[in-house]
Amino acid sequence: MPQYFITKKRKMLVPKPRSRFLLVVCPECGNKQVVFSHATFPVRCNSCGALLVKPTGGKAKILGKIERVLG
Repeated sequence: MPQYFITKKRKMLVPKPRSRFLLVVCPECGNKQVVFSHATFPVRCNSCGALLVKPTGGKAKILGKIERVLG
């Protein structure tokens, strides 16, 4: 069930976004990089060039380890 919050001014239900920014660790070199959870382009590591995120139709497939969710 989607979560909503109520704004005080008009008492309208506003949906929360399901997408997040993630801090991902590269499996090859250990470099940390911020990526978007619903990325539409392949994301490569800045230092070694390994593929970190592979886009799909909606949520992207994260190939590295997710260290934490940023927002």
